[in-house]
Amino acid sequence: MKISFRPLLRIFVSGLAAALLARAEVMNTPVPGTTNAPQVEARADEVLKAMDAFYRGLTSLTLDVDVQLHMESEGMKQEIASGWGVALQRPNKLAINYKSGQNQFTFVCDGRLINVFIPMIKKYLEKPAPANLDTLFKEQSEPALLLQQGVPFFASLIAPDPRARLLEDVATVTYAGTEMWQGAACHRLHGAQSQFDWDLWIESGKQPLVRKALMDMGKSARRMAEKVPQMKQALWQIEIQFNQNMVNPTLTDDAFKFAPPATAKKVDSFRPKQNEEESPSPLIGKPAPAFELNLLDGTKLALAKHKDKDVVLLDFWATWCGPCRKSLPILANITEQFKDKGLVFYALNQRENPETIKDFLGKQPFKLTVALDAEGKVGEAYGVDGIPQTVLIDKTGVVRAVHIGYDPAMRVQLVKQIENLLAGPRPTPAGEVKPAKTEQK
Repeated sequence: MKISFRPLLRIFVSGLAAALLARAEVMNTPVPGTTNAPQVEARADEVLKAMDAFYRGLTSLTLDVDVQLHMESEGMKQEIASGWGVALQRPNKLAINYKSGQNQFTFVCDGRLINVFIPMIKKYLEKPAPANLDTLFKEQSEPALLLQQGVPFFASLIAPDPRARLLEDVATVTYAGTEMWQGAACHRLHGAQSQFDWDLWIESGKQPLVRKALMDMGKSARRMAEKVPQMKQALWQIEIQFNQNMVNPTLTDDAFKFAPPATAKKVDSFRPKQNEEESPSPLIGKPAPAFELNLLDGTKLALAKHKDKDVVLLDFWATWCGPCRKSLPILANITEQFKDKGLVFYALNQRENPETIKDFLGKQPFKLTVALDAEGKVGEAYGVDGIPQTVLIDKTGVVRAVHIGYDPAMRVQLVKQIENLLAGPRPTPAGEVKPAKTEQK
């Protein structure tokens, strides 16, 4: 099973459509040293062949797919979960409906049309459906790529040749015995390949359902350490659970309905057009979305209390984000410079628990006022799809600047913008409407 590790990390962090597509497109890039046929133990191959025949023979299937990314680096832990409900009816109906978490996309093929929806960017595609879902594993269209790589391991199960797809880029597969998983006896297989290793729990008996997959991304983390040193000792695993399986149920058309939200925009492609510059943030010149959040110190933050009084600087961040760690000291220093002149700064942490944040801050030489965006709802309201994202709001409550990512030169630009806003109302300069093309996660 081929996968690109860099986009994989970003997909769970930000949920960007571009990351999904990038990950899928790298799938076909040859990996040195992986051209030989995999060495599969006989007992393991018996299990794989039984699983292959079982999934090929299904006429319909429903299940829940729950994915958790576990990462630990430099004493900090991060867990990110995503979930989907899935319905399949051959030859050409499939629904992968986003339920929760950060890896946000929905894929629905009702037999007539394919719709792919990315909630975070509020855009969806609509394409003609193929006569058979197998066609989507032979092409490079955006819906096909998103299906093939959107949910780790899932596409392998509904592909025309599940066994062959699972063995792509695999060097060895061994049989690791039997284990109980959620009340079911399962065969456990271990696969080793160039970028990660995996374990599969496949139910024994007449229904060889895949119940769980565990991807150990340690090999990829060590490769990343060449450019991101903190990844050298990182623990990085992705656990995929396949729950609530119903084999060959009777499904109605309602299982494959897609209705785009009124705010969603229909597009021809999620990819930016060639040479097309990144669009200005839609927040610029508009009232900042109101919110109330708990602060790390136990008090409350209501953005509205600062209207007509203060210039507000917001930064969306997380402890695991390298670029965030670089920008936070700069923002803390700027805050200190303007603290008695009408500037307030809140660091809006994205989806982390208070203990993790306190542990991180306890090791830093600077202090922050941290707001807990525990479910990422405020981040969604501010269009955050990569962090850090820094937002500057004037005294009237209008957004005047948005900076995405980290740039060593950001201090000079931010100081100038803050000084101008503290001096009084003014029109929005053209130079402030474009997000910075800088380092981000």
